[in-house]
Amino acid sequence: MKQEIGSTSDRGLRCQPMNVAFTNGGLNSVLGLRLVMPTGTTVVQAAGCDDLGVNHAILISDPFVAVIPAGAQLATIADNDPKGWVIVLKPGVLGQVSQEAFDAVPKWSKSWDPFLREAADTLGALHHAEIIDPVCADAFADVISVHIALRHGHCAGAAEPDIPLTHQMLTRIQAFVHEHIAEPILVEQLALLVHMGASNFARAFKRVTGRPPHRYVTLERVKFARTMLCEETIPLVDVGARAGFQTQQHFTEVFHRYTGVTPRAYRLAHRNVGS
Repeated sequence: MKQEIGSTSDRGLRCQPMNVAFTNGGLNSVLGLRLVMPTGTTVVQAAGCDDLGVNHAILISDPFVAVIPAGAQLATIADNDPKGWVIVLKPGVLGQVSQEAFDAVPKWSKSWDPFLREAADTLGALHHAEIIDPVCADAFADVISVHIALRHGHCAGAAEPDIPLTHQMLTRIQAFVHEHIAEPILVEQLALLVHMGASNFARAFKRVTGRPPHRYVTLERVKFARTMLCEETIPLVDVGARAGFQTQQHFTEVFHRYTGVTPRAYRLAHRNVGS
């Protein structure tokens, strides 16, 4: 493992590529919180104790990000060239409510956050093109600090204003569902894709589509299953699994509820029509 050493508070060091942060140790002793965003195959271990003296140790890898106390020790695991970003989160960017917001951000927490993954990719592209400077890096750190406080801090549970779901947002949701149709899909995941809270997203989605998100996902699973049932070579048990149903019984029950027939009967009926 490769450990951080030293400290500095120079401008532009709040947002560092992981290999730089691990080399010069510029982010090790600042107060507050840090965000760890590994990319690629890099795995980072964060270790330390909280204010109550309880020890913590977590592993972080893409696509997850982690918020940790600034004093925590970081180390890569079997990686001489770690990829990703380490960012100091500053409460001052939010003004008067900033300290309360940051106090409520869970420490030693991992999450899947599409906005932060996109930020990491953008930072990586700018760094690769050698067009990111200290001012730009600090700007990214400020924006991310605001996002962390509002999305994960004390404002996260507050009532959100109703935000309309645009065509672009809906397209992003549809693409995600189609790509991950065989996997469990949570409303919270879909909401994060468009940077909305789950409740606000569910309301906006129903206004646009006429149905709640969970029913939309279910109907897409049934639609996908119907297409596969027309292929004689795909076993029934595989059809259910590929469409994201956890058991064959659940697949049969849901399919019958929305189509009026069982998967087997649907296949037989299609076979008779085709002949």
